[in-house]
Amino acid sequence: MIQGLFIASQGMTALMQKQDQIANNLANFNTTAFKQSGLFTAAYQNHLKNDNDQVFANREFKVDEVYIDHTEGSMRSTGSDLDLSIKGSGFFKVMTGDGVRYTRNGNFSLNPDGLIITGDGSKLMGTEGYIRVEPNMKVTISESGEVIQNGEGKGIIKIVDFEKPYQMKRHGSSYFTPLDIVEAVELQSQGFILKQGFLESSNVDLIRNMVQMIATYRNYEADQKALQSQDETLQKAVNEVGKI
Repeated sequence: MIQGLFIASQGMTALMQKQDQIANNLANFNTTAFKQSGLFTAAYQNHLKNDNDQVFANREFKVDEVYIDHTEGSMRSTGSDLDLSIKGSGFFKVMTGDGVRYTRNGNFSLNPDGLIITGDGSKLMGTEGYIRVEPNMKVTISESGEVIQNGEGKGIIKIVDFEKPYQMKRHGSSYFTPLDIVEAVELQSQGFILKQGFLESSNVDLIRNMVQMIATYRNYEADQKALQSQDETLQKAVNEVGKI
């Protein structure tokens, strides 16, 4: 009976974590290049021995892994020269105040020094360092990432990739780093196309996440009722049976 209370409470904890992931997905439905996440749960059964050397099963149910779905989102036109979308595999490499980060959010602008930056001021990196252009002049960016202004090449945007399946850690809503940043090796992305004047939408599947949210809530309620039922049974066993 105690084991039943334990399993029900573990199931509720895992469902709460799943609900948090779904809520985060829905909150970022309109966030540029946001990648939805989910989680895997696992059930474990260990065979142990009690004090009388009798074998019994000790069951556990918990979250096994939180994963990020890196499926490419759809593209939407903005018409802005500094809005970029990666068609294919890869990430923009940017320098933040906390070090190098990787993102597919191509909503860029210029700082007063003419450097291409993200919305939080992080600098976009090219193949040979930062890319500097003249403010208030038209910028053309080729499909291969070459930045051209007034007929002059200003640099090439660095698009990097990593071994798949990706093992990435999220930082905020659009930044990533490899889980093992020491062992991870940057690869040159192959077969990508940069689309100037476009941004990648989030890949959040709104309908699926809404359905999962409802199902998760109902499963949580079921576990809650099972917990209450076992608690009431245990209470009777202690208070009523114990009197006989």
